[in-house]
Amino acid sequence: MAAESNKLDIATQVKCPPHKFYEMIKYTLHHLPLVFPETYKTSEILEGDGESVGTVRLWKYVLPGTTEVLSCKEKVELIDDENMWVVLNIFEGDLAIHYQSFLVKIHVIPQNEGCSVKWSVEYGKCSEGISDPHHYLDLFAMINDKLAAHIAAKA
Repeated sequence: MAAESNKLDIATQVKCPPHKFYEMIKYTLHHLPLVFPETYKTSEILEGDGESVGTVRLWKYVLPGTTEVLSCKEKVELIDDENMWVVLNIFEGDLAIHYQSFLVKIHVIPQNEGCSVKWSVEYGKCSEGISDPHHYLDLFAMINDKLAAHIAAKA
């Protein structure tokens, strides 16, 4: 039986140049344990160069408000430099217990004094009793804040 597809979105305003934020997502996402160590414990590139479609990473992380260290694998499915999109397919690990599919789309949208960063999650639940992954949207909003602060600190 095919899983019903669900979608959640969150967009936050970020006060930094859009191209710098996009480049952090595209090129240095695996550095999150350095920028956000309270949540991201490790990131390991298993396949690829860490900067292009086909890259596979292994993450160990803690969701906001919890203490359990979780893990998952992520594959870069799409990079669209012109429109500043990155699409990540999350598979295996702890997420796979609850979700048959988990696709994360990140879109950096230039605005007057910075940018808006929209994270969309398209997911299929393994069973009806599984809750929607709202805690991941909270995590993505925190990533936006941490990366923007990191960019500002380097300026």
